[in-house]
Amino acid sequence: MRRIYLVFAMATSALAAQDPGGDPAMRALFIRAHLCELAERIDTIHRRGPVGVSRDRFIVVGLREQPQRYVQCIFQDRDTRMLCEAASGAYGPPDGSRLRLDASARDALKALGFVQESPRENFARIVELGNPPVSGIAADLMLATLHDAYGARPGAALDIEAPYGGSPGSGCGTPAS
Repeated sequence: MRRIYLVFAMATSALAAQDPGGDPAMRALFIRAHLCELAERIDTIHRRGPVGVSRDRFIVVGLREQPQRYVQCIFQDRDTRMLCEAASGAYGPPDGSRLRLDASARDALKALGFVQESPRENFARIVELGNPPVSGIAADLMLATLHDAYGARPGAALDIEAPYGGSPGSGCGTPAS
């Protein structure tokens, strides 16, 4: 777990400058509240392998009761990277209640390295994790995305789906969200 926290400190300080109009202290507080659990779940997915297969080796994190505000990542290339997607509203309900991102949310996603190839797709980016993979890199990006693009703030409850991700927060010493 040590490398998770080291990467957290480096990544959070690098990403803090990218929070347009937000309070860096509140952003750091939100990320710190959820980082351990998320990084632990990503690390569990990696350890459960097999690293040559991506199927079901993913994690989805979203804001509770806001199902269209999520980020999902799946392991690729023998777990040295993850393909991450941030919700664009392209896959929302057809009844007109789809997520509509304003310019600041789109700018935040772009600042975090996400690209939308088509309005019919989610925003996507590849996250390099290294070898061995450092799960804190993806966890930090996912949480920064929820904060910067979707308005998550300290105290926000998250929904996490990770079929191979183990028990939530078992090694963090904090209650799961």
